[in-house]
Amino acid sequence: MSIDRAPVITYGNANAPQPVIHRSCEELYARVAREKGGAPELLMFFINGKSMINYEQIKFWADTVKGVVSQAVDRNNVLGRKGDDPAFHANLLLKINTKLGGTTVTLQNPITTSATPTVITLFGGG
Repeated sequence: MSIDRAPVITYGNANAPQPVIHRSCEELYARVAREKGGAPELLMFFINGKSMINYEQIKFWADTVKGVVSQAVDRNNVLGRKGDDPAFHANLLLKINTKLGGTTVTLQNPITTSATPTVITLFGGG
């Protein structure tokens, strides 16, 4: 898996009824598939405020209708005080990592060589 530095971004109506939310999600999915050459592995949604209606509709569409991994985030947490909190980002990344099947990352270029061996230990937790 590689990091896409040019993600597809679209905006929706936070007050839209359920059919409009589902149609917007479907349009986003189709746009990602068309522009990126295949179905998305993960869709991220930044919701304005703690709207359970929007959250539930998005998650229902992603989990039940389309079967695509999704992560919904309160945009106020990202832009507000939590946006500066490393623990917030760590928790978000752990959730995404779990949803993607615990996929880990390997370095393209090793940071050590056999001439200069170094023991590196990484721990993660939630």
